Amino acid sequence: MSTRPTAARVAFGSGLVAFVLLAVLHLLRPDLQPSGHVISEYAVGAHGWVMALSFFSLAVGCAGVTVVLVSRIKTIAGRIGLVFMLAATIGLGMATMFPMDPITVSPENSSFSGKMHGVAAMVGNPGFMIGALLLSLALRRDPDWADVRPLLLAMTAVIWISFVLMMVLMIRMMQQQGDSPTGGIGWANRLLWVAYCAWLMLAAWPVARAPSTRHA
Repeated sequence: MSTRPTAARVAFGSGLVAFVLLAVLHLLRPDLQPSGHVISEYAVGAHGWVMALSFFSLAVGCAGVTVVLVSRIKTIAGRIGLVFMLAATIGLGMATMFPMDPITVSPENSSFSGKMHGVAAMVGNPGFMIGALLLSLALRRDPDWADVRPLLLAMTAVIWISFVLMMVLMIRMMQQQGDSPTGGIGWANRLLWVAYCAWLMLAAWPVARAPSTRHA
């Protein structure tokens, strides 16, 4: 029996769980204003395990989608996309284990965990962004993904737009020498996370919904 339908259902469920856990954190941490705080800040404090679980869920989803697509992707660009999706899995796994430092900690006083969280972001975000783009393009002619193709491409666009917006706002914040994220960076960061979750669910859905024999 093929493992792909199971992997697809795990990927779909993991994307959904990652989204729900982030939503729950807005209730558990009302002290963090969404507009001015990135989601990694939820990993600091008593409820940090909830954010860690959200990171872990998305990492599992990335791994699941890689298993689902590895036998369907034939192009060189698509296979490169699978490598980047594995990088996203690693980056998100690192974010699970290494929470960021409190925003009051200066860069020169960063802990090992804080530095590793930064590395996780530098691996995970480009990995997901490039992986999602290359895989979406590779699937555009696959008939099994015909129903979700427009949404898959749309979510890829949202991923890139929200990340670029987040970077622009972060640069502006650094130029203003602010001591905490401001100016809507939190909303851009949350939009990026939602797009990640949605992309995983859409990529997994055509296989997750089908009988196991169809994709064996």
